[in-house]
Amino acid sequence: MSLLNNMLWYLDLRTVLLCVVVLLVLRWFLGRPKNLPPGPWGFPLIGSVPAIIREVRRGVEPHDLFMRYAAKFGPVFRLQILNKTVVVLNDYTSVKEAFQHPQLNDRPKLLFTKLFRSEGVGMASGEKWIELRRFCLTVLRSFGVGKTSFEEKIGTEAEELMKEMSAFNGKPFDPKPLLSNAVSNVICSVIFGKRYEYADGEFKNLLSMLGENVKLFGSGGAMLFFPALRYLPFMSTDKLESNMEAIRLFLTRIIDNHRAIFDLDNLDDFIDAYLMELKAGAKHVHLTEHSFTGTVGNLFGAGTETTGTTLQWALLYMAVYPEIQQRVQAEIDAVVGRNRLPRMADKPELNFTRAVIWEVQRMTIIAPLGVAHAAASDTQFHGFVIPKGALLVPNLWAVAHDPKVWSDPNKFQPERFLNDKGEAVQAEELIPFSVGRRSCIGEHLAKMELFIFFSFFLHQFTFKKPDDSPPLTLKGRGGFTNSPRVFNICAAKRD
Repeated sequence: MSLLNNMLWYLDLRTVLLCVVVLLVLRWFLGRPKNLPPGPWGFPLIGSVPAIIREVRRGVEPHDLFMRYAAKFGPVFRLQILNKTVVVLNDYTSVKEAFQHPQLNDRPKLLFTKLFRSEGVGMASGEKWIELRRFCLTVLRSFGVGKTSFEEKIGTEAEELMKEMSAFNGKPFDPKPLLSNAVSNVICSVIFGKRYEYADGEFKNLLSMLGENVKLFGSGGAMLFFPALRYLPFMSTDKLESNMEAIRLFLTRIIDNHRAIFDLDNLDDFIDAYLMELKAGAKHVHLTEHSFTGTVGNLFGAGTETTGTTLQWALLYMAVYPEIQQRVQAEIDAVVGRNRLPRMADKPELNFTRAVIWEVQRMTIIAPLGVAHAAASDTQFHGFVIPKGALLVPNLWAVAHDPKVWSDPNKFQPERFLNDKGEAVQAEELIPFSVGRRSCIGEHLAKMELFIFFSFFLHQFTFKKPDDSPPLTLKGRGGFTNSPRVFNICAAKRD
């Protein structure tokens, strides 16, 4: 009798499970809105996850796979990732229109918020995001960020970095840690009120963890936007979580130190400005303790990783294309001379130099899939329905390599940004900082940093491949950002 009862119980359990699966599958097929964008077929419940994982394991980057889908389904297509509808935007027009739409500017729930225990300006939505972003921009401007007056602070850091490069006496070195430290020091001076020496072991370790996290978030930052992926058996997140906790504790300690010596009459940096708002009370409803660490973390991470990585690519391209490097140096010498360093005032005359920077940005697109938006409500877009909660992913790589916009898009050709008079003209389709209401909050700072650091470097050094090293590769390394593979370079001092 006991055996019979066990068999009946087992059969009942199987029946219940079968019914649950059937109901979920029916909900999958019947519960979706009509008139969604077209897209590839996906499995019930897990959608396109197996197909994407298969291609990534073959070495195909998500942005390249999405370009392949776009060729078949059009520039606006849909994927199903687990229980989420994902709309991928693959040309300039669709990205620009979507990201200027007021109902398509929310953020999805991101893993960063959960691990950091704080929702910063980059992760917030709605009124909270509007208030936090406005506050951040106001404070950054008050400390000179983006203004010509900030040039001296960047230039001073660039000179410190060049001293470090000179110390190698033309011998090979890995530029990544030095560039990361230098660029990070610029944003640290604004948000922390201090810079860190290049030999500071704790800070070097922090920057290393930040760079490691970019890889651990997975190709295209998949785990960042789909936190549930971290529960898959082949996804290892222990290191990611420990790194995030270490970074959070570092920032929390800095905030607490500021809190302990806070002086209302002596506001030195962004943290002081935020503390003042907290003490002011209800003036800003959404400037809370819960948003504090996350917002500082957003500014720190964004101000460190992307610009530092772009400068790595710039040095690598100069070593691979020495004739382009020589043209940049010749232009800088003709405009600036050899007796002083370049200045922002020289920028209008350094046409080829600017064209090279833009072409490096176009070729490498540091965040190939940008940062996803989410639909705040069901929204009509390009004749389709974007359902509430759907993710919108901008394929910025596709925008920057669209053959309809860029002739021979895979060729490094700075001249594409020069007009018939040799003047630098930036194409509106070049959007490495994204576009619309949620474009990169540090765009103006990053542009100034790129120009000052790059022009200083080329004025003072010639960058070469080490004699005994294998050929340098321009193939990137997958992750949330597109970074170069580890390489060494030689910086030969110019006369």
